Amino acid sequence: MTAENARPDPSSEHFFRDAFLKAVRLYTYNTPIAKGKYRLFQTSLGLLKEKPTAIYARSKDGRRFIADLTTGMEEMLFFLGEYEPAISMIARRLIRNADICLDVGANFGWYTTMMAVLAGSDGEVHSFEPVPKTFAQLKRNTELLSGAARVSINNLALGDRDDVLTINLFEGLTSGHASFATYEGHSSASFECEMTTLDRYLSSKMADEVSFVKVDIEGAEMMFLRGAERLFAQENKPIFLMEMALAQTERFGYSPNDLIAFIAERGPYIFYRIDEVQRRLSVIEGFAPDDIGANVFCVPQTGAEWAGAILAEYL
Repeated sequence: MTAENARPDPSSEHFFRDAFLKAVRLYTYNTPIAKGKYRLFQTSLGLLKEKPTAIYARSKDGRRFIADLTTGMEEMLFFLGEYEPAISMIARRLIRNADICLDVGANFGWYTTMMAVLAGSDGEVHSFEPVPKTFAQLKRNTELLSGAARVSINNLALGDRDDVLTINLFEGLTSGHASFATYEGHSSASFECEMTTLDRYLSSKMADEVSFVKVDIEGAEMMFLRGAERLFAQENKPIFLMEMALAQTERFGYSPNDLIAFIAERGPYIFYRIDEVQRRLSVIEGFAPDDIGANVFCVPQTGAEWAGAILAEYL
């Protein structure tokens, strides 16, 4: 499906619905007035009997998407042209031309496509999304790219072994909460997915050194790291952007501090916690026991001084 095919079709029963949403978007996307935009588009969505699963959207930086407004993940993309703006703002400055990037837990492709544009035609992006329906979204969004890095999308999970696991997509939660763990109080649709290690994947691809790794896999981050020793054997270790959320890691029997310890044991890293509301960073050595966690940039102390200088601007 092309982006053009996702625009309202006058012969479609959903023409007026999509036209209404695009009219709301005309305001929310373009107005400089921040107050009330979120409430406006949430109210607009609440008026619908059925949300669209494929509607054209463009990000503020010009990327094209086919948005699915039923997932709970893509409303901001459609109405505001952005997604996780604080994290994205900083990540954009850390991804360079010709980089090799990994997007582990790619979802609908926001970071995959951003990496591809920034890394350029000399770069590579390797993207991993195990949920079949979400992978289909990732595929159609990467197909809209032009003049970008080489992108390899993979309908599999990365973990600590070769296996076939069950992944759960929970009713009432966004598609970003899909997990190998169960979620008490939520029924789920379950899918079998293939899992391999990053070490095996990179060996088969004979990739050069990886520069930037984004990992958001709902508590399975430790499984990923245990299968990714090749990253830490690089002469120039990569920058990580990793979700370290207590509610998710607890379901796998560890804490966010275990992720920090694992990385720190394999090389000198500085850890920058992101305050997504204030759009600021703070350097941390770990989390308090009752801290809910955060998204964290993990930057090697040697070989990436340029990155440290950039991040210092947000402290």
